[in-house]
Amino acid sequence: SSETSVAETIEVIKDVQDALAKIGYAGLLIVLDELGKFLEYEARHYGANEIYLLQELAEHAYSKHKTKLTLMVMMHQSIDQYARGLGESLKNEWAKVQGRFENIPFIESTEQTLRIVAAAVHHDLTSAEAKKINKLSSQLATLLSKEKAFSSGMDKKVATEIFSNCYPLHPVSALLLPILCQKVAQNERTLFSYLGSKETHGFLDSVKRCEKVGDWIYPWEIFEYFIRNQPASISDHYTHRRWAEVLTALERVGDVEEHVERLLKAIGLLNIVGGHGGLKASQAILEHCLENSGDVKRAIGELSSKSVIQYRKFSSEYRIWQGSDFDLEMRLMQERDKLGRFSVADKLNERHSILQIVARKYTIQSGTLRYFLPVFLDRVSIDLLKRLSHEPRIIFFLSESKEDEQLFKSKLLGKFSEQDILVLVPNGEQTREIIKEVLALEQVEHTSQELNTDPVALREFRDTYEVALAEEETVLSSILEAPQHNLWFWKEERLKINTKRELQEALSHVLNNVYHATPIFRNELINRDKTSAQANSARNKLIAALVDHQDEEDLGIEKFPAEKSIYRAVLKATGLHYKNSNETWKLAKIEDLQQGSDPYNLLPLWIRIDQFFAETEAVPCSLVELTKELFAPPYGVKEGLLPLLYSVVILAHSDELAITEDDVYVPYITFAHLERFIKRPDKFKVQLVKIEGVNREIIMEYSKALFSDGNQRSMLEIAKPIAKFIDDLPAYTKQTDSLKVSTRAVRDAFKLSKSPVKLLLEDLPKALGVKLIEVTDLSVLLTDALRELKYAHQEMVQQMVEVVGQSVSVKGKDLKSVREAISSRSYGLENYTVDEQGLKGFIVRIHREQSDNVVWFDNLLMFIGGRPSIKWTDANRVAAEYKLTSLMKKMRDLEKLRISFDGYKDGGQQVDADVYLLKSTKVGAAENDQVIVVDKDMRVAAAGIKKQLLDVIEGEKVNKELMLAALAEVVDDILFERNTKEPAGDSDKSKKMISVSGKGK
Repeated sequence: SSETSVAETIEVIKDVQDALAKIGYAGLLIVLDELGKFLEYEARHYGANEIYLLQELAEHAYSKHKTKLTLMVMMHQSIDQYARGLGESLKNEWAKVQGRFENIPFIESTEQTLRIVAAAVHHDLTSAEAKKINKLSSQLATLLSKEKAFSSGMDKKVATEIFSNCYPLHPVSALLLPILCQKVAQNERTLFSYLGSKETHGFLDSVKRCEKVGDWIYPWEIFEYFIRNQPASISDHYTHRRWAEVLTALERVGDVEEHVERLLKAIGLLNIVGGHGGLKASQAILEHCLENSGDVKRAIGELSSKSVIQYRKFSSEYRIWQGSDFDLEMRLMQERDKLGRFSVADKLNERHSILQIVARKYTIQSGTLRYFLPVFLDRVSIDLLKRLSHEPRIIFFLSESKEDEQLFKSKLLGKFSEQDILVLVPNGEQTREIIKEVLALEQVEHTSQELNTDPVALREFRDTYEVALAEEETVLSSILEAPQHNLWFWKEERLKINTKRELQEALSHVLNNVYHATPIFRNELINRDKTSAQANSARNKLIAALVDHQDEEDLGIEKFPAEKSIYRAVLKATGLHYKNSNETWKLAKIEDLQQGSDPYNLLPLWIRIDQFFAETEAVPCSLVELTKELFAPPYGVKEGLLPLLYSVVILAHSDELAITEDDVYVPYITFAHLERFIKRPDKFKVQLVKIEGVNREIIMEYSKALFSDGNQRSMLEIAKPIAKFIDDLPAYTKQTDSLKVSTRAVRDAFKLSKSPVKLLLEDLPKALGVKLIEVTDLSVLLTDALRELKYAHQEMVQQMVEVVGQSVSVKGKDLKSVREAISSRSYGLENYTVDEQGLKGFIVRIHREQSDNVVWFDNLLMFIGGRPSIKWTDANRVAAEYKLTSLMKKMRDLEKLRISFDGYKDGGQQVDADVYLLKSTKVGAAENDQVIVVDKDMRVAAAGIKKQLLDVIEGEKVNKELMLAALAEVVDDILFERNTKEPAGDSDKSKKMISVSGKGK
C-alpha cells in the first residue's frame, strides 16, 4: 500500500476536529510517546518526513477551530540533541520546529523512582530476617542522612522504609540507580531492564550470589552492569569524560586484589554521578561499599599510594586521580573549520571499497556472475567521472540542495552508458556532516601530541571516533538498506524501488536488457573474468583434447577431472560438441545451431563471430579486434571463457579459415598454436577463404598437381597439404641453395606466405614463372618443384655415398656395395692409429654392427658433419666432403703401413721394428711414397749415417726451416729415383711437402 502523505494526515485530523465540534467537544489531545525514536530514524534516513509532519502538526495546533488541538510529545532528550550529525541547514530547521513547542521537563525524584523499585521487588523473609534487614537499613539511612546523600523530601524514616523494601540492593546502590539511568541511559526503561536482567551483574544474576540474609548488591556490581555495557559515547560530554577517567584508572591500576578493584569501581561510579549533594565518595560512605570495612581502608591506602585516587579536603571525597586538560570538543571545532568545502563523493570513494552489488536473480538465471560497482559523485566531482566503464556501475549522486537536484537532471541523466544506474541521494548534507566529523577526528589524531601522553584524552578520542565511524557506516549502508529514500534512474527512466527486493529485481532487469546476447554457460570455474590456476590448467587440457579427440565422445576425457566438468557444461550441454546423424562427434558451426532451438542463447554470439569472419575475406584481421566487442554489451563474454570459445570456433572452421602467426601462414592448428594464441592473441590473424570469385582455372591446375581424382578443391584444401609438406621438409632442404631457382622460389614463397589466397594466386605462379593468363603448365612445374624438394636431402646423401664409393674403387651409388667395400678395406686399421676423434673414430663407426645400411650411413655422416645430415647447411656439407676425403686418404696410408708390417711379420723376422711411410707431394708433380721397415739391425746400421747427416747440418749452423728444406729435397729425389728410376727434375723450382707415418714396435 502507498504511504500516507503529510497533507493527508493533516486532513484526517481536520476531519476529526470537525466531527468532534459537531458533537460539542471543545478540544482534541494527541499524545506522541517515544518521539525520539522517530527523530533518530529521521536523522539517519533523509526524506522520512517525520520532522516535517511534526512541524505541520505544531502549526495546525495554532490554527483557529472550535475544537482546539493540543499536541503533546514525549522524548528523553531535546529535539536538537537528535539533530546531531545533520547539516547546519537541517539543524536550523529542527531548531525552528522545537521553537513551536513549550518544553516541560519531567524527571521523577529519587524517592519516587525507588518506591517503584521497591514495589517491583518481592521478599519472602521471616519476621526475624525482616527485622535484621530493617535494622541494617536504618543504620545505613542514618549514615547517609548525616552525609546529606538524600534528595530533598526524603528523610531518615522514609529512607529506612525504602531501603528495606529495595533489599538486596545496597542503599548506596539504590541511590545511584535513578541518577545513573538519567545520565547514561533511558531513565526508568533502563532501570527496569536492569531489574529484570539475567545478564552478568544484572539484578537477577546478582541476587543468586546473595547466600544469606544481610548480603547486599554493592555499588561495584552496579558499575559492572551500567558502565561496562554502555555504548562507547555518551551524549553528555562531562559524563563521558568522567566515564573515560574511571575506565582508564582501572586499566592503569593493573593486577590488584579483588577488594581494591571493587572499591575503585565504587569510587568511579560515585565520581560519575557526582554533584548530587552528599552522595559522593566520602570516607564514611566508602566504608560501607564493601562487605569488610577493613578491606576498604587497605584498598584506599593502596590506591592512594599508587596515585590512582586523591582525597579532596574541600569536598571531603576521594576522586580518581586522573584528569585531562585536553579539550576534544574545541579541537574538533578547529579541525572542522580547517576542512572547508570538500568533495564528499571523493572522500567516500577514497575511504570505502564498497563491495560490488551482485544482481542475484540475473546471475542465477544466466550462469554468469554480474555485479554493479558503486561510485559516489557530487557537484564538485561531476565532470571527473568517466562516462563509459567496462563494468556496470551504480552512480550515487549526493545532493545537498535543490540546485544539486537540478544539476543531476540536466548533466547526468541520459549522459552515461546503458549499463549504468544513476541514483539521486537527497541526504548529501547529512552525509557531509558525518564525513566531516570523521575527517576532523582523524586530523585531531594526527596533530595532537597530547593523545600520546594523556590516556583519558586518548580513550575519549577513541570512543568518539568509534561512534563517528559507526555513523559513517550507517549512512552508507542506509543507501542500499533503505533504497526507497533515493531516486533511481536507468536511461532517464525512473525506477520504482521501495524495497531491497525491488532493487534486486531492477538490477536484474537492467542487466537482462543490457546483456541480452550473453550465452548461458553454467560453470563458475571458467565463466568468470579472473580464473584460478586450476581453472586455467583445466581449460588448457580441454583445448588439447579438442585438438586431438574432437571426434570422440567426451573428447576422450576419462574419469571426472575439472576439464570434464567444463566440457559438459560449456560444450556438450549447449550443443557446441554434438553427435551428428552419421553418429560422428563434431564441433558445431552456426548452421548447426540454427537448425534447433537455442535455450543457451548461443546464436547471437555465433552470428557476430560469423560476421567477423566474413569481414576478413578481403584482409586478415586479429581476433583482438573482436575480443573487445565481445567483452562489452550486449555479449559480455567473460575473459576466462573466451579463449575456449575461440578454440572451438577456429577448429570448427578449420576448413575455411586461414590462420597466420607473426604473418606466417599456419596450415594445421595444433595445441601449441592455440596455447600461444591464448597468451598473445595479437600475434595471430584469421582470414576467411572461399573459392567464389577466384580464378577457377588456377585452382583446377593446383587440384591436378595434388590430387588424382580430378575434383576441384577449395583454396585451404590445396594450401594446407602443400604448406604441411614444406613445413615437414628437413632443415637441410629448407635452406640449401643446391636447388633450381624456381624450386627455391616455391619453397621461399611458403616461408613468407601471409595468406593462402595470395600464395596460390600470386606468389606460387610468380615463383614458377607462370603468368596468370597462361596457367596450363602450372601443375607440371609445381609437381617438378615439389618433387625436387622432396628428394633434395636424399639426393645429397646419395652424392656422399658416391664420394665414399669412389675412395674405395666402387662405382655408382649402391650403398650396400660401398659399405661392404669400405668395411673390408678398413678392417683392423683402427689398431694402426691413435687418433681417437679423427681417423680411428671414423674406422670404429665403419665397423659398427648396424643391420640397416641407411642408419649406418647416417651415423657416418653425423660423425663427419657434427650433426644429423637432415640439419646440415650447405656449409656443413662442404666441410663434411672435405673431411671425408681427408679421412679416406689417411685410411689408404694406413693400408700401406699395415701391408708392409704384416708382410714383415709373415717372413718370420723379428717383430721389434718400426714401419714408416715416407711421402713426397709437390705442386705440378706426381705423388711419391715409400714404406720403410726399420728393424733392429737396420736401426743400428742407419745410426751412423743419421749422425753424419746431423753433424753436417748442425755444423753449418743453419735454421730449422732450411734444414727441413734440405731434407725435403733429398727425400723427394730418392723417392722419385726409386719409383721412376729416372733423374730428378729441377727441385729448386718446386715446392715440396714430406709426410712421414710410422707404426710402433
